[in-house]
Amino acid sequence: MGKQVRLVHSAHRSKVEEILKHGLKAMSEFDDLGLEMRRGVVYCWVRKEHDKMWGKESDRAYFEVTVDEERCRVAEMDFASIAMVYLQGDRKPKNEEAARLLAQVYQITSVPLADYAEGMFWTPEVLVKGDVDPACIRLIS
Repeated sequence: MGKQVRLVHSAHRSKVEEILKHGLKAMSEFDDLGLEMRRGVVYCWVRKEHDKMWGKESDRAYFEVTVDEERCRVAEMDFASIAMVYLQGDRKPKNEEAARLLAQVYQITSVPLADYAEGMFWTPEVLVKGDVDPACIRLIS
């Protein structure tokens, strides 16, 4: 077992009991953008302040998640978010090539958590490969 790190995971308050009892399953409601690195992961943050998606919503719960550092990769969430906008064509004209290129930038610029330095990304998201056991999760707010 490698170095254990503490990360933050956000979920809707209605999921608190389920998460504490069954853990976090490595699946996502978000598009994987065709990238293997986004499949079979739990999305986390290095710090709660990095949660720019849900951070201002009062119906969110935050959990401390302790995992092996070797399971983690950090990427710039903004590249994935913009790629999804182009892929869906909601707020911008649909452009699959732009989405593909942004997904490539997301992947190419990602780093293992051990190589991450504060300030490297505007919105760093941590992709934790595999499920997280309930014993490794603690409700923090």
